[in-house]
Amino acid sequence: MSQKNKGYFLAEMLLTIAAFLMAAAIILPYSVFIITQIVQIREDAGAVHLLFDELMHIKASGKESGRTLEVKHNLFYQVLVFKDDSGNILEVCIQYVGENQKNIKKCAFVE
Repeated sequence: MSQKNKGYFLAEMLLTIAAFLMAAAIILPYSVFIITQIVQIREDAGAVHLLFDELMHIKASGKESGRTLEVKHNLFYQVLVFKDDSGNILEVCIQYVGENQKNIKKCAFVE
């Protein structure tokens, strides 16, 4: 009458599936959040790089580079240069629409 039971019982299998689903329910939202943060950081890095290039060009030559639109990583970055009444450059901004459809603007003052 003594038989050895080889394998899983139904209850053990259901507990394993429930534990796996609970772990997936916790980890999946975090992974989606991290992926969106990585995309946003990559977009910001492109904008800051263009802003730095424009500021260095202004500092070296004393005038703007003339770029108004730059395409990088399938995003359109718009270069905006603000001047005062006498024509001196005060501020440079990079404006773009991110992957999450937000209008983002990075600005810096010219020294």
